[in-house]
Amino acid sequence: MTFGQKLRELRDAIGMTREALAVKSEVSYGTVHGYEMDRRSPSLATAQKLAKALGVDCTAFADCEDMKGEEEKPAAKKASKRGKK
Repeated sequence: MTFGQKLRELRDAIGMTREALAVKSEVSYGTVHGYEMDRRSPSLATAQKLAKALGVDCTAFADCEDMKGEEEKPAAKKASKRGKK
Protein backbone atom coordinates (compact mmCIF):
# COMPACT_ATOMS: atom_id res chain seq x y z
CA MET A 1 0.00 0.00 0.00
CA THR A 2 1.30 3.45 -0.86
CA PHE A 3 1.27 6.48 1.42
CA GLY A 4 -1.49 8.01 -0.71
CA GLN A 5 -3.68 4.93 -0.47
CA LYS A 6 -3.22 4.76 3.29
CA LEU A 7 -3.90 8.49 3.68
CA ARG A 8 -7.16 8.21 1.77
CA GLU A 9 -8.17 5.06 3.68
CA LEU A 10 -7.63 6.79 7.03
CA ARG A 11 -9.39 9.96 5.90
CA ASP A 12 -12.38 8.07 4.51
CA ALA A 13 -12.62 5.94 7.66
CA ILE A 14 -13.42 9.02 9.73
CA GLY A 15 -15.55 10.70 7.09
CA MET A 16 -13.21 13.65 6.59
CA THR A 17 -13.00 15.51 3.29
CA ARG A 18 -9.72 16.48 1.67
CA GLU A 19 -10.59 20.09 2.32
CA ALA A 20 -11.12 19.46 6.03
CA LEU A 21 -7.86 17.52 6.26
CA ALA A 22 -6.02 20.33 4.52
CA VAL A 23 -7.37 22.90 6.97
CA LYS A 24 -6.82 20.79 10.08
CA SER A 25 -3.29 19.71 9.10
CA GLU A 26 -2.26 23.08 7.66
CA VAL A 27 -1.17 21.30 4.47
CA SER A 28 -2.58 22.74 1.24
CA TYR A 29 -5.47 21.01 -0.49
CA GLY A 30 -3.36 20.56 -3.64
CA THR A 31 -0.64 18.85 -1.64
CA VAL A 32 -3.11 16.51 0.08
CA HIS A 33 -4.62 15.71 -3.31
CA GLY A 34 -1.15 15.06 -4.75
CA TYR A 35 -0.37 12.60 -1.95
CA GLU A 36 -3.62 10.73 -2.42
CA MET A 37 -3.04 10.47 -6.17
CA ASP A 38 0.52 9.19 -5.53
CA ARG A 39 2.01 12.13 -7.39
CA ARG A 40 3.94 13.35 -4.34
CA SER A 41 5.60 11.91 -1.26
CA PRO A 42 5.57 13.74 2.07
CA SER A 43 8.41 14.69 4.33
CA LEU A 44 8.36 13.15 7.77
CA ALA A 45 7.20 16.47 9.26
CA THR A 46 4.24 16.62 6.86
CA ALA A 47 3.33 12.98 7.50
CA GLN A 48 3.26 13.82 11.22
CA LYS A 49 0.94 16.81 10.60
CA LEU A 50 -1.42 14.66 8.56
CA ALA A 51 -1.41 11.86 11.13
CA LYS A 52 -2.19 14.30 13.94
CA ALA A 53 -5.07 15.81 11.93
CA LEU A 54 -6.43 12.30 11.34
CA GLY A 55 -6.15 11.41 15.03
CA VAL A 56 -3.57 8.67 14.50
CA ASP A 57 0.10 8.19 15.28
CA CYS A 58 2.47 8.67 12.34
CA THR A 59 3.32 4.97 12.61
CA ALA A 60 -0.01 4.40 10.84
CA PHE A 61 1.98 5.11 7.67
CA ALA A 62 4.93 2.88 8.60
CA ASP A 63 3.88 -0.01 6.36
CA CYS A 64 3.55 2.19 3.28
CA GLU A 65 5.83 1.05 0.47
CA ASP A 66 6.97 4.58 -0.34
CA MET A 67 7.77 5.48 3.28
CA LYS A 68 10.33 2.71 3.78
CA GLY A 69 13.92 3.84 3.88
CA GLU A 70 12.98 7.26 5.19
CA GLU A 71 15.27 6.87 8.19
CA GLU A 72 17.34 9.86 9.08
CA LYS A 73 20.64 9.77 7.24
CA PRO A 74 23.80 10.32 9.30
CA ALA A 75 25.24 13.80 9.00
CA ALA A 76 28.17 14.13 6.63
CA LYS A 77 31.52 14.41 8.33
CA LYS A 78 32.81 17.93 8.38
CA ALA A 79 36.12 18.44 6.62
CA SER A 80 38.94 19.20 8.99
CA LYS A 81 40.35 22.70 8.64
CA ARG A 82 43.63 21.82 10.36
CA GLY A 83 46.71 22.59 8.37
CA LYS A 84 44.78 24.64 5.84
CA LYS A 85 45.52 28.34 5.68
